[in-house]
Amino acid sequence: MTLNTALLQRGLRRLIGGRLADFHALAVESWDLCPEEDAEGRPAIFPPGAIERVSRLSPWRDWDVEQSLIAGAPGRHSATRAHVFTNAVLAGAYLYCGRGTLRIGHGPQRILDPDLPRRQRIAEAHLVASWTGADFFGNFLLDTFPLEMIPPEGAVRLGARSKAFGHAAGYRALLDLPAPDLPDHARVDRLILYSDFAQNSFKAARYRTLRARLRQAVGSARAPAGVFLRRGSDGERRELVNEAALIDLLTTQGFDILDLNRLDASEIARRSLDARIVVGVEGSHLSHAIYSMADAGAFLVIQPPDRFALPYKEFADRMGMTFGFVVAHPAEGGFSVDPDEIRLMLDRLS
Repeated sequence: MTLNTALLQRGLRRLIGGRLADFHALAVESWDLCPEEDAEGRPAIFPPGAIERVSRLSPWRDWDVEQSLIAGAPGRHSATRAHVFTNAVLAGAYLYCGRGTLRIGHGPQRILDPDLPRRQRIAEAHLVASWTGADFFGNFLLDTFPLEMIPPEGAVRLGARSKAFGHAAGYRALLDLPAPDLPDHARVDRLILYSDFAQNSFKAARYRTLRARLRQAVGSARAPAGVFLRRGSDGERRELVNEAALIDLLTTQGFDILDLNRLDASEIARRSLDARIVVGVEGSHLSHAIYSMADAGAFLVIQPPDRFALPYKEFADRMGMTFGFVVAHPAEGGFSVDPDEIRLMLDRLS
């Protein structure tokens, strides 16, 4: 059992100085790695009546943002920035500096932490962790992997506590991304932290590098007409009750059906390499195809009517890919997809 002294000290500083609105205001130095950019969008493709079936959004999404993405409205991508902090403390899933705290990983914040080791001292390091990538597999591939590419070669890279993602090691091997150090409890004299959530041109360049690395690792393979990514039982329950009928339909169209829970990263990458259309229920498992699908490929995302979300539309727009979706119908035990709408969308996306 280790005392989290950084959390105690942060509390005392807040009593004296008040709550800090923005952790990044504590940086002693900041600069742009990629400036703010304006970018054109691309309209989403969807069948008539789809929007009317949406009853609720994902709790992480905003309807104004979703409508803008659906319409393909021009957007502004925030800058990617580097920030320098002095005497910062990484403790478990949190980063502390002065009276500020920032969640960077997965797990609770405790005064007495049974999993916290003895604190070590690090002179200089780059933090390449975020709580979204620690909590969600989709963000782990979409956001954490590109983030890990920012520090210069040879720099000390630090990660944070994360959920255990079964395919993580396999994708790291394919993409030549060694895992960062996980000290779990360290004081860093000079810590460089990055703001890198935007889909700007700097992130797009890193996506392309990772896609090229995967192709080099996998080699050549016969591209399928498309792939269907089976969600399986991981994550929150989203039950496509007529999945068997959908699989029959897609199989007749030449699609490869990938049961992600039964395949390793290398097999998933090989079988989805240069797939022209990626079909799946909305969720983190769609990220299995972001580095392997065709350069001019398309997503066809089956949206649960009560959990509508378009995070992969943001990726598709950035990479010049096409994005389509259907909205499923409520059904006992989950939701069902209309086969005629799937046929229509496959024709429009082909």
